Amino acid sequence: MTRRSLVSVAISCAAGLFATSAFAQGTPSSKATAAVNTLVSCKVSNATSVDVGTAPMTCKDVWTGYDVTVAPDGFVDVMGAPIKVSNSQSLFVSPTLVTGLYTQTMVRTKTGSSSTASAMGGVYLRAVLKDATGRNIVKIADPVGMCQNDILGCQSVGSDYGVVLDSRIQTLTQTLSDCVVNVTVGTVAATGTCSFDSTIDLVLKTAGAHGFNFIFPNVGQGTYWVVIQAALDSGASVTGSGTAVGSAVFGLGSVTVESVRLVHDFAF
Repeated sequence: MTRRSLVSVAISCAAGLFATSAFAQGTPSSKATAAVNTLVSCKVSNATSVDVGTAPMTCKDVWTGYDVTVAPDGFVDVMGAPIKVSNSQSLFVSPTLVTGLYTQTMVRTKTGSSSTASAMGGVYLRAVLKDATGRNIVKIADPVGMCQNDILGCQSVGSDYGVVLDSRIQTLTQTLSDCVVNVTVGTVAATGTCSFDSTIDLVLKTAGAHGFNFIFPNVGQGTYWVVIQAALDSGASVTGSGTAVGSAVFGLGSVTVESVRLVHDFAF
């Protein structure tokens, strides 16, 4: 594995997220639908200085299986279900997803120098409404559709946004001052030496199950695919001497979709 490598692999127990257009068109009008996710996807970044061995990698347990198709905007389809809306109604979408982050930082610093190792990982989610073919996005669910850069919880992914399910930035810095030696010379010559070499290793590992409620207000009549999309981000950097690894992963999940009628002329 090369330095600063990015790995995106998956194991999927259900091939083909979307059915044909004919199947979607034959879907009867309904009030609710649901779907589950068994796909596992992981992204890893690492960085290593020239005087330290190769940084360890993670997520080796999912380095086999089918490739995940990532859209140009950085999102991948996780789970989806068709729903037919008989008139202008709204959709409440409630997905949950198991996510995990791994960050590792180690620095080695000598006297008179400083070293910094940083690692990060993130998992981001959004719900989109696609047409009956399951190919074209017609709407992004609120509140993600209302995201801006200065709103906490909104994460820019490519040219779009996702809600933050998991995010961590870990930075480890060590600085050692110069060594000062005082020597007293008497009848016998005296000498003094000073040497400092310190190594610090910090590892954080977390996992959690997360959910977020999305809303498609005032959806027009028709047949749609309600699709949950996830994006992963990782990064690692070293200044001075050290290693860093950042990775993010998502796995088991489910989503429920409910068709509702909101109050007249509802708007955020």
